Amino acid sequence: MSQQQIQGQIQIRTALLVFCKDMTSPMVLYFDNAQKVYDDLKNLINSTEVKMVEFEPLGPIKKAAVLSDRIIGVALQEEQYLVQG
Repeated sequence: MSQQQIQGQIQIRTALLVFCKDMTSPMVLYFDNAQKVYDDLKNLINSTEVKMVEFEPLGPIKKAAVLSDRIIGVALQEEQYLVQG
């Protein structure tokens, strides 16, 4: 069996995890500025006002929407990935 040499560069991207009521797994979303979206959602969670939150992230999920009162938590997660080059 021959070994395949992996060539590329390891980079880090930040994923935003959105935990919602009645969902067993969080939504994993990617943004250019995940920290800003994280901060906005944290402020919205602490608010008593209910709003429709619509996301247009990068990556496999192209569009998502959820009511703010369904969001129970958010987190940022750094992930390593290989860029072929």
